[in-house]
Amino acid sequence: MDGLLILAVSWFVLIGIVYLLNKSAVRYFLAIYWKSERLVRYVEAFTRRLSFVPLRAYLVVALTLFAVPVFVAIPFVRPDGQVQILWGFLYMLVGGTLNALGALFRGAPPEEAAARSAGVTPIIPGVTLPWDQLPYMAVAVAVGVVLHELMHGYAALRYGIPVKSVGIFSLFYILSGAFVEPDEEQFKKANTEAKLAVLASGVAVNVVVALSAMLLGVVGAWAGLQGAVFGVPAYGVQPGDRVIGIHGCGLQEAVYTPDDLLTKLNVLAGLGPLMGINKTVNCKPGDKVTLVAASWLHRYEVTLDYTSLTTPPKINWLYTDGSLYLGGVRPGDVVTKIEGCGRTWETPTSGQLLNAIIETRDVCRAGDSVRIYVERNGTLHVFNVTLVEKGGKIFYGLGPGSLPMIGYDAGPIKRDQLYNTDFTKLVFWLIVVNYGLAVLNALPIYPLDGGQLLAAAVQRRLGEKRGNAVVSAVTWVLAAMLIFNIALGVLGEQYRILQSIR
Repeated sequence: MDGLLILAVSWFVLIGIVYLLNKSAVRYFLAIYWKSERLVRYVEAFTRRLSFVPLRAYLVVALTLFAVPVFVAIPFVRPDGQVQILWGFLYMLVGGTLNALGALFRGAPPEEAAARSAGVTPIIPGVTLPWDQLPYMAVAVAVGVVLHELMHGYAALRYGIPVKSVGIFSLFYILSGAFVEPDEEQFKKANTEAKLAVLASGVAVNVVVALSAMLLGVVGAWAGLQGAVFGVPAYGVQPGDRVIGIHGCGLQEAVYTPDDLLTKLNVLAGLGPLMGINKTVNCKPGDKVTLVAASWLHRYEVTLDYTSLTTPPKINWLYTDGSLYLGGVRPGDVVTKIEGCGRTWETPTSGQLLNAIIETRDVCRAGDSVRIYVERNGTLHVFNVTLVEKGGKIFYGLGPGSLPMIGYDAGPIKRDQLYNTDFTKLVFWLIVVNYGLAVLNALPIYPLDGGQLLAAAVQRRLGEKRGNAVVSAVTWVLAAMLIFNIALGVLGEQYRILQSIR
């Protein structure tokens, strides 16, 4: 609620400034619509400064950047410098639609079908977007949209197409943007090369901004501007300070986000395999772990005993077809020891329990019996558990979250008490917004940039009548897929919210 109040106050301050500059630009104090022919001079000045760029080279680069996010793939650079590949959105849209439809036809619930879709969840403040994220998204939208339209104007003027006016608009930050209005008649008369350059320029600059934001994230991580901000005192870290590194037991890692911190703490606790992380750590009682923390003024280190990062071997849940459940072990039981196959494993922590289970797979076979010692309601029970096999391996029935996880089930701090830094939030939204603007505008759906570019290309090849027919067919098919994925994304999010309330 505090974030919403700050957002409202900042909006009315902005409205007041715009009102003093241009009364006609303010509409009912809820919207801004400022269209000006005088602002064209700034676009012209920008164009003159970049007039040294050869037009043919500019066209090749713009079309390449235009095609990459939708039809090819672009790299996704993580804060730690690792590079992943984001495949062309058109493939994700078509494949996600087919997968989601298949899931729905099989009777899957909306959230499962949404997980199989293209992942198009619209940004709805208060529903799919927390209110406190709106200021960061608003800045990212302003940067992305202004540069998008500015490059449209640049390309138009470079190819001799006059720009009539420039404008901005905003409805309480939520629907915001800018526009450059080329002379429509001159644009229609322009050759195909000019049209392609104008239409591709906006998407191209959004791709450049998204990639630049990724690199900015890497630099910021190196400079310690990311990390996990503590909302409460824990592990010797003060509220408002952030953890930017963690060292100990052979692990020496930077920390970039709250989830990253909790993942690495759980890896130190020996729970990595439950999270799909097979990194080995060699912690034992008495070992020390160091958290590197930072405030605005200085950095400091907090040294912890390894035991403060362990969790009790209490079973949270089990698959009912696994060895433990079939042998009598139930959620709520605390496993204290495992005997069998000529070995004994003491399990004072959940990490040691998980390690013991992994080791039994090396010395036992399916059909062997092990003794599981558990405490249940203060009483010791012993179960003779016959090991069952699944997928070619002994299957105990553990899954993600089956054992207590630091930050979720155990420990002095919870996930919702950790926050991203302002730098991290801004970089995140710069990437998301600019990538989103690029893929949306590049889709061959008329009248988006991609649809207009498709029209210019096919009309030149097939003529206006046949070209329009092709553009209409492609537009209807892809628009239907996009709307379907958006609707599914909203339904999936609403279903998730309702399930969390129940």
